[in-house]
Amino acid sequence: MKFISRLLSLILTLIIGFWLGSTGLLTGTTPGNWLETITSYLPSSSTDFNQLNLPFETPTFFSEPPLNESTPDTQTESPSENSAADSDQPAPNIYSEQSDAVDVELIEQTIIRLVNDLREEQGVQTVASNDMLRSAATIRAIETEEKFSHTRPDGSDAFTVFEEDGIHYPYRIAGENLGMATYHLSDEAMAELLFNGWVDSQGHYENMIRPDYEEIGIGVHFDGEFLYATQLFGTQR
Repeated sequence: MKFISRLLSLILTLIIGFWLGSTGLLTGTTPGNWLETITSYLPSSSTDFNQLNLPFETPTFFSEPPLNESTPDTQTESPSENSAADSDQPAPNIYSEQSDAVDVELIEQTIIRLVNDLREEQGVQTVASNDMLRSAATIRAIETEEKFSHTRPDGSDAFTVFEEDGIHYPYRIAGENLGMATYHLSDEAMAELLFNGWVDSQGHYENMIRPDYEEIGIGVHFDGEFLYATQLFGTQR
């Protein structure tokens, strides 16, 4: 009985204390300052509590401002003996082991389908999937776990990814969209979440419907918590 009596007294004391702290009756006094400090760490309403938990219950989308680059119309690529062979070489198969936990191909194909649906709705020519762009986009998706930016971890420009071993994509125009989201949905739903995040951002949206682009590559990387996706658009010379 003594234990129950003490427990009830403690509960009653806490209720009265938090009530005094929240009403401000003791504002300016030492006990009042202490109570305000305590109550400031607690949600003041059920709405606040739901907001505090929102990132854990709903996938959160993040993005970087879009990037695009054009090479001057007068610029030409010097011919080389290996240029024909380079253009025919297969794209390197680049992936991260952690991404085995998700259906990367389903996510990639879903995003491409959604992009082309959007382009058709806007009366713009659809883009074709390109393996070199896909490999380059996968490299960029893996890099964004370390640095979520159009600047690569080594400080170089995003489009220097086309200079990586095995990547050969001489472009006239290229663009990049980056996105990441907490992984809490099915793979197809995550692809839709990422796509919708880009659609809701004016710059990313304009990148996806830009008429100049002819090809696309999607890169996907999963680190066990976040899903990273890169869209690379391009038109070859």
